[in-house]
Amino acid sequence: MKSKKQQTWSLVCLFALLSVFLFSSIGFAAELIDNETCLTCHEGLDQTLAMTPHQLTNDQILCVSCHTGGEVHIEDPSAENIINPQNSFGEDALNNCYTCHKPHTGMGNFGFDMHSSQGMNCSSCHKVHGSNKSLLLDNKASFCLPCHTEMKLAFSRKSNHPVNQEAVNCLSCHTNSTDVNNDFAYDLERTCEGCHQEQAGPFMFEHDAANSYMVGGTGCIECHDPHGSENDNLLKQPGDNLCNSCHFEQTHTTAHPGRDYQNFNCVSCHTGFHGSMVSNLLLDPYLDQKLFDNCYQSGCHSLNK
Repeated sequence: MKSKKQQTWSLVCLFALLSVFLFSSIGFAAELIDNETCLTCHEGLDQTLAMTPHQLTNDQILCVSCHTGGEVHIEDPSAENIINPQNSFGEDALNNCYTCHKPHTGMGNFGFDMHSSQGMNCSSCHKVHGSNKSLLLDNKASFCLPCHTEMKLAFSRKSNHPVNQEAVNCLSCHTNSTDVNNDFAYDLERTCEGCHQEQAGPFMFEHDAANSYMVGGTGCIECHDPHGSENDNLLKQPGDNLCNSCHFEQTHTTAHPGRDYQNFNCVSCHTGFHGSMVSNLLLDPYLDQKLFDNCYQSGCHSLNK
């Protein structure tokens, strides 16, 4: 009767032999299933990869690198017995692509956001057999809109971000490269500042609502709807309603002598609504020339508190 040590050693040897047999079989199968073998039936598909990072090589990238199950498929050419990543979902789709694209998991890409919970896979946005930038289905990112129907409608409102006009697209502001602030992709303020630099400052006197760390951390979208609005300048509310939503105790009730104050709104005087270099009240420094004669010199008003 064998001792426990002998039994353990026998199991180790058996496992080693099985491993050699298994890996030899896989290597033999992979060696047989080269790209030329696949292209005999799938002629021309190599050309759809020629200008992409997935271009076929006989030593690194094979058809069976993504389409696993080739050894069975050769014996019985059927769409049912070979993996097509485009028709894979959930963990199967992730495992297939992440064999090579492991850095994506570290960056918080697909699998860590809302897209993965919607039954989508990599091919919902990417087309491997294609030449578009980043292998996207299209460079205009129009593949986002069939799911994000509310945003699609917003782009048709009176004031809008010009996505329908093709001046920008969804990927101009959004990305899936981080699991922090995923809705806005990058730091929210930096996303807006990329195009709206004049409104970004820096200012000597800042409007708190324009800072991402103020007013609930929403920054620009505290006042603006980034997709579209029926109000001018993407504003969430018309006229003084927007200002009064925060400054409800600051409304002026007295009229100026000889003038109907009700004809003016907040931004008639407070023109530095993003920020000001001269007034902590965000007042127009030329207000006394535009609206009220010598209002600053009269002592009734001051640019600063």
